[in-house]
Amino acid sequence: MGDDRIDSFDDLFEPFELEDGPPPEASTPPPAAPAAPAESDEPVPMVSCPSCGTSNPAYNRHCEACGARLGKGPLPVASPPMVRATPGGRALGVLVAIVLVVALIAFVVSIMSEDAPPPTTLPTTAPSLVPAQTQELQPSAVRASSELNTTIFAAENLLDGDPDTEWQDLGLQGEDATLRFEFEQPVAITHIEFTNIADDDRFRQNYRIRGYRVTVDDLPLELSDQLQDVNEPQRFDVASFRTTVLTIEVTSTYPAESIDDGPPYTELALADVRFFGTIAE
Repeated sequence: MGDDRIDSFDDLFEPFELEDGPPPEASTPPPAAPAAPAESDEPVPMVSCPSCGTSNPAYNRHCEACGARLGKGPLPVASPPMVRATPGGRALGVLVAIVLVVALIAFVVSIMSEDAPPPTTLPTTAPSLVPAQTQELQPSAVRASSELNTTIFAAENLLDGDPDTEWQDLGLQGEDATLRFEFEQPVAITHIEFTNIADDDRFRQNYRIRGYRVTVDDLPLELSDQLQDVNEPQRFDVASFRTTVLTIEVTSTYPAESIDDGPPYTELALADVRFFGTIAE
């Protein structure tokens, strides 16, 4: 009785097996046939293959028999890839653009300047001012810091124009020596002329002015300069406008020398001082 139940239970199901692929009795469907071109009422033009002579529809690009190319026209060509600008290329482009803009602005400005009225022409030279004629200016007085004596070697000898007479200090070798010249009316001094002793021996036996400083009472002027150790007139420029007092301070000297076994002198000597310029108005 038990076996009958089992047989009856197995009969309820249909046996099957696990296998790869479809069951043996299933057949593989045939490949789909290419769709035929839609039929139209107008006949399709045909062309012969230049290689094998087979007739092909005119819309074919290659022969269906041999694969040769049917048409002689150019094949479609893909568009070239877009060129991407490099940083250097972009900079060059910007530079070219700036140059073009500047050139355009310059062109516009040149056109506008041509239309504008010409500027007023100014005189190239100012009218010349004829300077007043310089002349020798005679001081009214001279005062020295010291004198060897008041007759032979007095300071007034500096104003007499005689190279054979001179001023000598009181044997101080020119140390701290000063000469103060006074004028009766204001003068504009342009230059001063110094003259040492003309006689060569006496010139060398005395001390001579080397460095000096000039001051005037109308300007905060301090002119420092040096004389050469020669007994010829030496001229130096000065700038003043309304001077009434001019002072010469000796800052250094040339040493005295012995001549023919004679001892050198201890005095500072100077023959003449002359002033040139104009009378101030």
